[in-house]
Amino acid sequence: MPNRRSERIMNLSVSSNVGASCGDPENSLRQISEAGFTHIMWGHHWNSDFAYGKHELTAIKEMLKRYNLTLQDVHGCANAEKSFFSPLEYQRRAGIDLIVNRIEMMKTLGATGVLVMHQPRIKTDSSPAEIAYKRRQFESLLRSMDELIPILEKMDARIALENMPGDTWEFQRHLLDTYPAKQFGFCFDSGHANIHLRNQLDDCYEYRSRIIAVHLHDNDSMGDQHTAPFTGTLDWTRVADILKNSSFKGVLNFELHIKLSSFMNPEFSQGEQPEENMRSFLADAYKRCRKFAEMCRK
Repeated sequence: MPNRRSERIMNLSVSSNVGASCGDPENSLRQISEAGFTHIMWGHHWNSDFAYGKHELTAIKEMLKRYNLTLQDVHGCANAEKSFFSPLEYQRRAGIDLIVNRIEMMKTLGATGVLVMHQPRIKTDSSPAEIAYKRRQFESLLRSMDELIPILEKMDARIALENMPGDTWEFQRHLLDTYPAKQFGFCFDSGHANIHLRNQLDDCYEYRSRIIAVHLHDNDSMGDQHTAPFTGTLDWTRVADILKNSSFKGVLNFELHIKLSSFMNPEFSQGEQPEENMRSFLADAYKRCRKFAEMCRK
């Protein structure tokens, strides 16, 4: 019988929006493929209310085939009005519609993974007013989850909520203890876990059996920088230990952006970086990601 864990790290996934998060994704997909990555997490339009239609999906499907890339996960919308945890009911319901749009996108494109979403959280430095508002958001999230579980079951889909920067895990624990593992789990975001407000690696280890997606990236613990492995202060040995002892069986996914890397040319925007800069960034990132993947094999 083949070793499933060894199989999973023979391939590597990276976020489609290593450069820009909107616009034509073809250059990014080509560069990702040329660097050696085999899978992607779809990150385009993660911070908008953009809904994908048949024309966009047809074009994306052709691009994935052209560059021999497999879609694993999709990063759902965040920082948008159509939020499935908005206290405003019409926005909450519109947020559910947007989630269904992304699930339909995954089905059309043959995605092998899950839909990843942000969630409200109480941070260690949240003010009383912020805490009160976050609790209102959480009440909305619970209503949405109750509505989504049968939809996920019917569509044979799963959703993962990320651990967020500074999160006390009050909401995350409640969700993981309440909703079924068949449709729901969490996305282990290593960069978020490393941010100085609160290191979350112990929490991630405790709930390692519910990890169904990963966003792997580094930072200096002072902010959410999405740099490649071994460029910051994250304990990658600990991250490897968490994953080796987890239920995660997918392809290791690295949520990386060129913006705060040493390869970023400040004379150009993140989405308009010169070809040589993107090539160098992705080549370096691939080596670092492969190094971490090898750690997970031992």
